Amino acid sequence: MNHRAELLRQHDAYIETLLQRQLTGPDDPRYGGFWTNAFHVEPRQSGFFLGDMVAAYCTEDSRWYLSRRLADAIRADLTYMENHQRPDGCFDLTPCNYASPPDTAFMMNAVLNGWWLLEKCRAPEADFMRQRIYRLIDSTSRGIAAGGFHTPNHRWAIAACLLSCAKITGNESLVIRAKEYLREGLDINQDGEFAERSAGNYNQVNDDQMIRLYLATGDTMFLEAAAQNLEMMYCYFDPDGSVFTNNSTRQDLGWKVYADTYYILYLLVGWLLKRPDLGAMAEWIWQDCRRRGTYPPGVEWLLLFPEMDGYGADAPFMKPFERYDRLFPASDIARIRADRWSCSLLRGKANCLYFQNGSFSMYMTIYSNLCDRRNFLADSLVPTESGYEMKAHAAGWYYLPFPEKPETSDWWAMDNPNRRPKTEGLPLDTTLRIVKRPDGIDLHIRTEGIDQLPLRMEFSFLPGGYVRTEHFLQRAKPGESINIIGGTVEACGPGGETITIGPAFSAHDFTDRMSGAYPLSDKHYTVYFTAYTPLERVIKIRAGRKDRHL
Repeated sequence: MNHRAELLRQHDAYIETLLQRQLTGPDDPRYGGFWTNAFHVEPRQSGFFLGDMVAAYCTEDSRWYLSRRLADAIRADLTYMENHQRPDGCFDLTPCNYASPPDTAFMMNAVLNGWWLLEKCRAPEADFMRQRIYRLIDSTSRGIAAGGFHTPNHRWAIAACLLSCAKITGNESLVIRAKEYLREGLDINQDGEFAERSAGNYNQVNDDQMIRLYLATGDTMFLEAAAQNLEMMYCYFDPDGSVFTNNSTRQDLGWKVYADTYYILYLLVGWLLKRPDLGAMAEWIWQDCRRRGTYPPGVEWLLLFPEMDGYGADAPFMKPFERYDRLFPASDIARIRADRWSCSLLRGKANCLYFQNGSFSMYMTIYSNLCDRRNFLADSLVPTESGYEMKAHAAGWYYLPFPEKPETSDWWAMDNPNRRPKTEGLPLDTTLRIVKRPDGIDLHIRTEGIDQLPLRMEFSFLPGGYVRTEHFLQRAKPGESINIIGGTVEACGPGGETITIGPAFSAHDFTDRMSGAYPLSDKHYTVYFTAYTPLERVIKIRAGRKDRHL
């Protein structure tokens, strides 16, 4: 395997487009910066670009090796950074964080990849940047150490950056500060999940910092944490190779993303731990990227460690992500996959069930409005012999008068939620049992308690194909919906994968929502099954392929 050469060619082409975006007008106050797609010059991004350019300039088989044009661009970028660095040493992330230590740490970690390649480059043509980048490392690291952070993953980026910078500058105060962060202990649970529970983004951010912490300390504890998370990630791959993100606690919630950024992480951790199985997973991601016409990022690591190129690519590989059945109690999710289909169950969320066949997906919510509880929200998610069980309790309630005259007659000044007594109304207890079948699941729903409550099960499909039963056929357009009276519903995606659900049922046409309910998606086509409580039904959800002509 020679993925390094392919990625370097891509990187060289990227540098060309990058230089075309650089501001070179000598009178421009943003001279040396780079336009973004939003016609904005982002201070923090200049550091990421600096690392990219230095990597190309110092790599002998790059077409940019010791290029005068690239040298001029590096000089200009350093000028921009010197002019836009805050007095404390930090840089801005202008959408939200100014003079930001954590964002500066992420930026400098990218610069450090370039610095390490610069250290290996002995050509005198590279000397022009050594002192300027050293001053950047020294000044930013002092600012990072003096400041703070916002979110859990920031701690590891800061600690990794400070430890690496201390090795370069000899500033021991950076080590002391890094250890203050590290003594808090890694926020990874026994399942391999980091606190922010973000398979689409922050898992790979954390894994990257674990690798950097290992390189700075030599402590394999950090590599083992990354390996534990990467093994957990096997259970987050859906049948089309995308990563399940609908239980994330961060901005990647609901994103359609693939595992491109994980390629270099599996490769690095596999190579450093001498685990060819992780290297084989990296090769699978590489092939998946090429199938989709993309290249994974991470060339700078292959430039630093060319000997790891292709590590584990020929190792026996069982594709552990193609079959799994695992409950993650701390993350409130169960994930099931059997080759071409997958199912996700989420505790405490209205979008409580996802089912995917190939690239075609569906999610389910249950609208069972009782007082201020608008949807089924599972209080429990437990395994059974045949699958899983989810239960939810809801009850109506009513305020009572205060037992004594309140201090004020201003309703909004009264502490009604905490101090006013209540009486509990009629209960609604709902149980979902999920039974695994070879080609899908059986979904058993049973309610107990209140009767005559209009309940609605909502199955929301990706649009672009069709929905039909024995008696009708309709193109599935985003934002549209239909109430099905009976029969089996077949939904087909643009690629020919089908999901069938049924038998359908309908007893009413209550489709309005009260405030606080999970919204009807304007990006999906929704099928309603409706009934009054008490309800006891079995709904078969199956994965298939289109086998009939329209």
